Amino acid sequence: MTDRPFSGKTVLVTRGKEQAKEFSELLMQMGAFPIEIPLISFSLPPDIEPIKQILKEVNRYDWVIFTSKNGVDFFFQLMDGDGLKKGFPKIAVVGKKTAQALKKKGIQVDVVPKEFVAEGLIEALKPLIKPRERVLLVKGNLARPVLKQALEEMGVHITELVVYETKLNESGKSQMIELLIKKKIDVITFTSPSTVHSFMQMLEGVEWRSLLQRCAVACIGPITKQAAEEAGIQVHICPENYTISDMIKAMVVYFSNRRNEE
Repeated sequence: MTDRPFSGKTVLVTRGKEQAKEFSELLMQMGAFPIEIPLISFSLPPDIEPIKQILKEVNRYDWVIFTSKNGVDFFFQLMDGDGLKKGFPKIAVVGKKTAQALKKKGIQVDVVPKEFVAEGLIEALKPLIKPRERVLLVKGNLARPVLKQALEEMGVHITELVVYETKLNESGKSQMIELLIKKKIDVITFTSPSTVHSFMQMLEGVEWRSLLQRCAVACIGPITKQAAEEAGIQVHICPENYTISDMIKAMVVYFSNRRNEE
């Protein structure tokens, strides 16, 4: 592995614990050393009974839209078997991972946009969704409002269904700061705006800019990159396709180019 451009690099994996495993395994295959410090955690909303009532009548909707894999996981955690037996509406998702999660549940996905962001899904849905159709928008509590606003402009009847909550996870705060101070991290990865916001919250009162000077920063896509840059973080790596595997490929290219410049 010594000839790999990623060999020996230590990568901070900040995504939620449930999703970090796959990311870390891919990094190790490329010769990197991942350190998992989940900056966010996910949980069910405190009151799930109203959600369950909506899910019992899911077949009344013309469309169900999922904005994330987490949305799929929590949706089916709350959905009982009777709801599924009644049949499923047309399905649209923001990204490939979300579509794969539904496929594993035996659910056919009708729309996956070419660009894995809400704006890409909006463009894909414009010719397909008709005014006054009923749409169930499945999401987390921190989802961006752009999709809801666009659907409202299309004239649909929209029901927002928050099936999970994203929260700051401070359990690894001291470890993360210590690693940064000791210059043990080569790459910091952000896979959502939530991970960026949590990172900045943990570093409140710390002179973080000097700690990040030797670190490359990788963001999974343009929305996360924007969140990082708005926080004052310089972003070095952002792939053209917004997936974990593509982010890792972009990281390899980045370090390969740096090695060639040395």
